[in-house]
Amino acid sequence: MAHRVVGIDVGHDLIRGAEVEDPGTARERVLRRGTVELAPGAVVSGEVRDVAAVAAALKQLWQQAGFKTRRVVLGLGNARVLARDLDVPVRPAAQIREQLPFLVADLLPMPLEQAVLDFYPVREYTDEQGIDMYAGILIVALNEVAVTNARAAQQAGLEVVGIDMIPFALVRRLAETDSGETVAFVDVGATTTSITVAESGTPVFCRIVPVGGEEVTRSLVELGQLSREQAEQVKRTIGLSAEGVEPRYRPVVELMVTRTSDLMTSIRDTIAYYDDTRAARISRILLTGGGARLSGFAPMVAAWTRIPTELVDLGEHGDYLVAEALASGARGAATRGGVARRTAGPTAPPTPTAPVPVPDLPIPAGGPPPAPSAAPGAVPATAAADMGSTAPVATEPEVVPAAPPPVADAALGMPGGMMPTPLDPPEAGPRHGRGEHGR
Repeated sequence: MAHRVVGIDVGHDLIRGAEVEDPGTARERVLRRGTVELAPGAVVSGEVRDVAAVAAALKQLWQQAGFKTRRVVLGLGNARVLARDLDVPVRPAAQIREQLPFLVADLLPMPLEQAVLDFYPVREYTDEQGIDMYAGILIVALNEVAVTNARAAQQAGLEVVGIDMIPFALVRRLAETDSGETVAFVDVGATTTSITVAESGTPVFCRIVPVGGEEVTRSLVELGQLSREQAEQVKRTIGLSAEGVEPRYRPVVELMVTRTSDLMTSIRDTIAYYDDTRAARISRILLTGGGARLSGFAPMVAAWTRIPTELVDLGEHGDYLVAEALASGARGAATRGGVARRTAGPTAPPTPTAPVPVPDLPIPAGGPPPAPSAAPGAVPATAAADMGSTAPVATEPEVVPAAPPPVADAALGMPGGMMPTPLDPPEAGPRHGRGEHGR
């Protein structure tokens, strides 16, 4: 009998699911996809805040999409999940997990009892004392985050078979394992952005920063009294370049460039830190996520980092990339599933375009308000222009999670298969219906 699992991508205001049959095999195929809206405030900065609301949305998703299995894989990828370099003696995986609390207790920005730990080995070497060592990535997640997400799924009658790091899942889905390249995968969500570096398809570095595309959307809504749908249309059609845009819309471009500068600073400094501390240098940047679809975003990243940058075009079902990657758990070539890429070189000027139809924007006199903390060196409205200087050497960007009250312990498998401890006995599964996404 075919094995099926549903990957669950819990976003800022939507939940997306993808049911995959025979994941990780040559027979793998996506059977069904579905999306439901979330109640405002149910998920904040990638964390479930209203378990009941998320559980209700999951039940609705199963009814609408017609998923035929209750087995699910959840994703972790918010700013309270940390990834740090760590070297440990070569041991079986189970022994490494047992030893982690003793090895890293003094390194954690939170009490040990509030942390869920895991280790992802990258390479093996022999140190100066002749000891065989693993160089790898330490994963630190707040117990509360993992358990709360799993509890919402369980209240919906679902069986959580795994909790995966979203950045690693994306690398498995998109990386070219035989390319020999060092590539940075930048996934821009609504409130968080993950920056993962892979060498020949193997993740070797990961940072998650608490900045995403929602800041631009919210600013446009406040500035022009627009709906969110209209603000998204403005982001896609006007974007970050003033070329070909009517003069009355130039303040809008300036606002979006200013609001994007903090994210650009985080991406640039993270890339600079990696290049300054590693022998291999990043040759390309691949962009995914809804926030990266902001027109002109790829040229702007290329200008800030001075590295060729590509927006991954995933085609018709691109919105389900994370859900499918979580369900799959399998490495795939970059061309898998008809994936294509558009390239934006680091110094290529934007292509002039004809004025685009956008909603009328009541721009206040004097233009948009300045950003409260605009990053130094923010690029001008012609965002793809040459920066004229190289990025400064950066210290490692540090993201320190806030410490919540103690919660129940959880045990993890390796990244790509994190598992919390069992919670309450599962409820009866949601009823299945025939959904428009079924095939």
